[in-house]
Amino acid sequence: MFSVVNALLLRSLPFREPDRLALTHEFIPPHDTAKQFHEWRQQSTYLADAALFEEFDVNLGGPRVASRSHMAQTSWNFFSVLGTQPVSGRGFASEDDVDATGWGLPGGNAVAVISYGLWQQLFSAHRRALGATIRLDGNPLTIVGVAPPGFDFPHRAVLWKPAAFSSGNNGWTTVARLKPGISWAQGRATFALEAKRLSLREQGPDDLHPSMTSLEDALAGSAKDASLMFMGAVVLVLALACTNVANILTARTADRLSEFSIRSALGASGGRLARQLFTESLLLSLAATLVGLVIAYWTTLLAAKVKPPTLAAQSYSILDARVLAFTVVVSIVTASMFSILPSLYLGRVHALGAPRSGPPRGSRLVREILLGTQVMLTIILLAGSVSLGRAFIDLMKIDRGYDLKQVVTVSVSLDGTTHQLDKRQLPYFEQVLDRIRRLPGVRAASATEFLPLYASAFVGGPFGLDGRPAVRNSTMIPILSEYFQTMGRRILYGREFTDPEIHSGARVAVVNERFATGFGAPQDAIGHQLTNASDGWRIVGVVKDMEYETDPTTAHGNEVFIPSTNPGSFFSTFVVRVDGLAEDRFAQVRDVIQSVDPQVPVFGGKTMEQRLDEVFAAPKFYRTAALSFAGFALLLAVMGIYDRVSYAVLQRTQEMGIRLALGTTPVRLRYMLWRQGLLMVVASAVPGMAGAQLSGRLLKTLIDGAKPIDLRTSAGLTLLLALLASTSIWFASRRIARFDITTILRAE
Repeated sequence: MFSVVNALLLRSLPFREPDRLALTHEFIPPHDTAKQFHEWRQQSTYLADAALFEEFDVNLGGPRVASRSHMAQTSWNFFSVLGTQPVSGRGFASEDDVDATGWGLPGGNAVAVISYGLWQQLFSAHRRALGATIRLDGNPLTIVGVAPPGFDFPHRAVLWKPAAFSSGNNGWTTVARLKPGISWAQGRATFALEAKRLSLREQGPDDLHPSMTSLEDALAGSAKDASLMFMGAVVLVLALACTNVANILTARTADRLSEFSIRSALGASGGRLARQLFTESLLLSLAATLVGLVIAYWTTLLAAKVKPPTLAAQSYSILDARVLAFTVVVSIVTASMFSILPSLYLGRVHALGAPRSGPPRGSRLVREILLGTQVMLTIILLAGSVSLGRAFIDLMKIDRGYDLKQVVTVSVSLDGTTHQLDKRQLPYFEQVLDRIRRLPGVRAASATEFLPLYASAFVGGPFGLDGRPAVRNSTMIPILSEYFQTMGRRILYGREFTDPEIHSGARVAVVNERFATGFGAPQDAIGHQLTNASDGWRIVGVVKDMEYETDPTTAHGNEVFIPSTNPGSFFSTFVVRVDGLAEDRFAQVRDVIQSVDPQVPVFGGKTMEQRLDEVFAAPKFYRTAALSFAGFALLLAVMGIYDRVSYAVLQRTQEMGIRLALGTTPVRLRYMLWRQGLLMVVASAVPGMAGAQLSGRLLKTLIDGAKPIDLRTSAGLTLLLALLASTSIWFASRRIARFDITTILRAE
């Protein structure tokens, strides 16, 4: 877990002084021309420098096959702001920035810097890459530099090109570096004033809320709070384990009192005996550390395969020097904790005699407090896992509006291809769909520009009905024929589009039930006119709601489906419903698509179930981690109670032997221990339940969808722990039934 926190929060970013870098949100500085932007950044009173960038996916044509890649266009000073320089070639120069006013050299921005990985992939890391030509959406770019290894900002980009400034470009993001001596509080305050001043001057939208955050926090994202929370859970589990081991070693020390008495008689001081116990504990910790590192190595390999997309850019490795140092320190600290209680017990050792009757009261009190703390923390961890588990179950119960099973999805983009240049996008898709539909085992096939839960952008707006104003904004989704049949969604009223309507560009639409209900009875929407500012479509069908929001916690929105007359201009996805396992059809569908035109990049091949798993990867990851920690905590708590009872039986053997001799029964003695142990569990459960309530509120603020913990849930968890504790106590005290009273009394 520390390797995760190390990768997200502690490991230095591949930038110069990364703690001084800032990222803005919903804020665009003056950028109508390159000159205007660079004058603004040079006159800043709180920023040492600032750069603009915009990221998107493109068709990348290299020396080999075309592929879909992530890139960023940036102002010329992008690399210098981050403090990163290419390892080969150069970065961008000031003349590479161009705009419509002619400031800068026209065409001077047809250059690119490629990532280190792309350099190896396309050119085998040879210097001949410098000066070579690659194509972005069909446009040639000359490679002038290679980024250093590990540099992939923003969002795993593999290529960067200079920006073309224009007044209509509002997709920019600003990355900036604070001036020396300017604190984050001062920087944010000055930024807020400047953002307000610029918004008033530009008369921007009222719903924007400009903010400035550190780049480190922005890259960590929502995973930061979750990682810190789970690191706290790990510390709690570690504390529970240390408590158990300390109690076990204390019991072990009790078995060795004769040995320590002899050592004391031979001249060993209390300090010497304490050092012996510490050495034994340290060796135990170091041996366990080696085993733990092996397990951690395999665990991080597994985590790399199941971690959510928000963490996918991070590298988790226990071979990092910081992680190894942390492990060694933890080993030494835990060894110290292990040896404290056994060392206190050595105060009972007499040089030439047996131990005093009964354990020291202080030592017994410390062990009781530690065990009570175990119970309390276990309830809190169990409550946290229940909160995340319930949230995940609720998410999975949502009716998404489509049948996920047996659906293959494969994406293509026609940017820069002959199909786009010749305005033949639709014929290409019709040809591909015709071949796919003729494949054996294919039940239906279609294509869409926006896939449910997975689209990176939507087109939409306030759509009304017959001139009536819109109830809320709607999402516009271009589709081809058979789409609803392929997605397993039923047309409630009316019909789907026909191929002739799509081919002719007919102004028809299908709306979802939520949209139709906003204007009356859903069946009455058929035949009415759907309008926004300037366009109109005749409604020919009403379909059940489909979940298109990329946030899985949001409710269904208004959806308007129109014929896709110009597919593939951004990228489109073929959806194919098949018989049997969808995974088995990937190669077949992909080969058919590539057979139409091998130059069209084919990417994103997944089943719909796999895509849904990606969307829910983060909550699934959190749920699994929380359940694991809670399971460990529960196991440790039960073990701790078992050890405590076993130790009590060992220490009170003489007392129980006398009780048995005086007529009591083993069952009564076991009942006495059960009652004492259960009282301790119940007493510790009260603060545990209170802590569970607080943890539920904290989780709700840290992780989206987490549910608060109600009193009934806390009580149920306490009852579960009490039941397991009762079983543990009963098993731990079973040795009482095997006591030999004669032997015990003779020793007494």
